[in-house]
Amino acid sequence: MAIHTPPAAAACGLSGQGHPLATHCTDLREPASIAPRPYLHPLRSLAGAAVTEAGPDDHPHHLGLSVAFSDVNGTNFWGGSTFTAASGPRLLANHGTQLPQGWHSSAGADTAGESGSVSWRSAAGDELAVEQRRIQYFAHPEPGSWSLSLSSVIRPAADVQRLAVSSSAVKGRAGAGYGGIFWRFPCGSGDPVVLSGTGSGAAAAHGSLSPWLSVTMRVDGRPVSVLLSQDAGRLLPWFVRADGYLGAGPAVAWSEPAYVYPHAPLSLGLHAVIHDGVVKTPARALELLHQHPRLTPGSTDRTV
Repeated sequence: MAIHTPPAAAACGLSGQGHPLATHCTDLREPASIAPRPYLHPLRSLAGAAVTEAGPDDHPHHLGLSVAFSDVNGTNFWGGSTFTAASGPRLLANHGTQLPQGWHSSAGADTAGESGSVSWRSAAGDELAVEQRRIQYFAHPEPGSWSLSLSSVIRPAADVQRLAVSSSAVKGRAGAGYGGIFWRFPCGSGDPVVLSGTGSGAAAAHGSLSPWLSVTMRVDGRPVSVLLSQDAGRLLPWFVRADGYLGAGPAVAWSEPAYVYPHAPLSLGLHAVIHDGVVKTPARALELLHQHPRLTPGSTDRTV
């Protein structure tokens, strides 16, 4: 059924053992300093384990699975402090808002989806960027598993000639190139097992161009894994952190700004498999990812 804007907490059409697998939060109730935006939380495994975190004490501006940048034309769409070359991180009145508009949803027996536009607005309310976003949820043939995909195309708003996407790393904070599609994993996840095409551990994955990433953690005493894959057309360095909190995502402005023009939009894509169980080897991670409907052999969306 078509809807103008999604409900404040719209659940996807797929469900696990009596619970929705994904909830799309769009009410934008967060304070300005959080950079209000639509986000997915909680995302759950089929067995019910939450694999996202929103508003944790350590970083209240981390909101589940969302699209966020610390600096777009001087506006902070990440939330929290803004890193400045002169004085380090400072809390500034420069936070933007992402306003979802014209969203539609659909659901079937083995798949569901949502799509619509997002208006990126500065603290003053000026529209800086317009985005087309699509979220897809899929059944997965592997027992205890399901899949999702998030795709995004961002362009400058009608009166904006260029978007300059920056990061704390670009401004001088080494390793802090975060910004893009970002997945905040739950607190208390234990010692995660992180695998990638460049080796074992978060340090091996951080900054790498591996097409995929695997994170196994324990949630409420049970093992659960999240396998992530990028789009094949443009691999971005992974921002991966497991010290202090657990979070990951492809970084758009890892070491230099990314410039976005009307004729050259910013296209992002992230595909995930949520699996109840441990993933111990790259071969097992790739086996699960290859069964993702958007990543099956021969698919134009294949990334692994």
